[in-house]
Parts: sequence; C-alpha cells; structure tokens
Amino acid sequence: MRLISHFIFWPLLLLLAACNAEDANKPLLGYVEGRQVILAPRATGIITKLQVAEGDQVAVGAVLFSVDSARAQADLDGAIAARSAAEARLQNLKKGGRPEEIRATTETLKQSQAALTLAEQTYSRSKDLVRTGVIAAAKLDQDRATRDAAQARVTEARSRLDLMRLPARADLINAAAHDIEVLNTAVSRAQIEVIDRHVTAPAAGRIETIYRRVGEIAGPSQPVLALLPPDQKRIRFFVPEPLLPRIRPGGVVTIDCDNCGSGQQGKITFIAHESEFTPPIIFTETERAKLVYMIEAKPDHPDQFLTGQPVSVTLP
Repeated sequence: MRLISHFIFWPLLLLLAACNAEDANKPLLGYVEGRQVILAPRATGIITKLQVAEGDQVAVGAVLFSVDSARAQADLDGAIAARSAAEARLQNLKKGGRPEEIRATTETLKQSQAALTLAEQTYSRSKDLVRTGVIAAAKLDQDRATRDAAQARVTEARSRLDLMRLPARADLINAAAHDIEVLNTAVSRAQIEVIDRHVTAPAAGRIETIYRRVGEIAGPSQPVLALLPPDQKRIRFFVPEPLLPRIRPGGVVTIDCDNCGSGQQGKITFIAHESEFTPPIIFTETERAKLVYMIEAKPDHPDQFLTGQPVSVTLP
C-alpha cells in the first residue's frame, strides 16, 4: 500500500511543477496607453482658425489653431508707437536745441552785438562832447547806461545760444533711456501675447481629439485639442507577485498584438510599488482574485501600436 502511494505522489509533484513552469512562461495581458498632450491658449479668446483635423499627423512647430488676436495686436502697435516716441525724445535731449531754435538765437545774438557796437560808439562820442562842454554830463551817464544794457543783452544771448547747443542734463538723458528700457519690455510682452494667440505643436504627433471648433471660446481651462506624440505611448501590463523577481527597470520584454508585426520589443520604464487587483479589462474568472503589480514598458517602435490596443507581453 505504501509503495503504491509512493508511485502516485511523485508523478503528481512533477506534473504540478510542470504546470507552475508553464504558468511562469505564459504571456501576460496588457494594453497600449497613450499619454496625450492637452493644448489650450494661454489667453481666453474666440477660435478664429483650426488648421488640423482628428487623425492628422503634425510636425513640431506646426500651427494648430489660432484665437482672436485683434486686441493683442492693438496693444503691440501701441507699445511700439510709445517706444518710438521715447526714442525720439532721447535723441532730442542728446542733440540739444532744434536747428530752427539755434538759428533764431544766433540772430538774436547778432542783433544784440550790433546794438552794443552802436551803444559803445555813442558813448565814445558823448565822452568827447562832454570834455569840450558841448553836452551835459547827464547825457554821458545815459549813454553809459545804454551801453551797459546792450552788453548785458549780448551776454544773455550768448549764454542762451551756448546752452541750447548743449545736450540735456545727464539725469534727464538717463531717465529717458530708462523709459525706453521699460517700453522695450512692454513691446516684448505684447509680442508674446500676439504669438500666444497662435498655438503650435510642442512635438510631432497625431491629433487625437478636437474639443472645440471655430467660433467657440477657448482658454487656459478650455482646451482645444489633444495631441499624442509617438514617444508617449506605453505598454501597460500586470505581473503576478511571484514573477516580480524577473522584472527590472530597463529590462527588455517581447510584445505581441494583432497587426503590429512580430518580434516587437520594449524596455521596462516603471514598476508599481503597490499591488492591485487584476484590472477588469483583462481579467479572467480564474485571475480575478489575484493581486498583481502594474508595469509599464516603452516600445522600441511606438508607431506600430494603437492606443487601447490589447497586447500580450512575454518576460525574458
């Protein structure tokens, strides 16, 4: 009796070990996940152009859609005009008076010098006449005063001309230069506002979903479309706890699916630290109570896979 039990026990043990080895090499079920880039304008506005359709492949930098930019363009034009006016003021301060003003002041100086020459001649004659007793000394005093006044007017005109030819004070020039720097910043900000009204693709990829159309309002919290770059596709599969020792970051796995070509491979990029029940989309009646760990792998050729596509993964 004991001999019969011995012959029955060992074949059963070998059969169980074979089943466990077969389960360990059984492909694991998973699916393709796409991490979409949701795109929206920075400023709220009405969509004026939508230059793509769902399913389009776009290159990096391609314009995808635009929102109304009339107000932003007006702000930019105003900032540029204000900067131009400030630059003209600075140049005027550096050059001094205008040519017309300088010419007028020069003529005034010439007139003052002519009046001074006449006053000096009159004063000189009056001195001779007073010496000979022809005129009274009071007339000499009057001519002296006239000469002194003419001399003062010449000095004033010459000082005004010299001042007009000089540039403005250094503090005024520095203040004007600072105003231009402030306006340069305003122009740059306005240019960015205009550019932000035309949203471009941050990466090459496929337009997955369009949420809003021309004429609708879009904004930071109201996205327009979703873009899926190929390198953002991941293979997500689930590994039972006994198989975790075979999983490591950077490890290579074999991926099989319908119409994706044979021999596809990918590298493991993520290993969950917490277990979970087998997701409903892939469980079977025999696996629904098992705890598994979610694993993500980046396929070598992501363009071969479609988002949501079921796959089977074979561990090394």
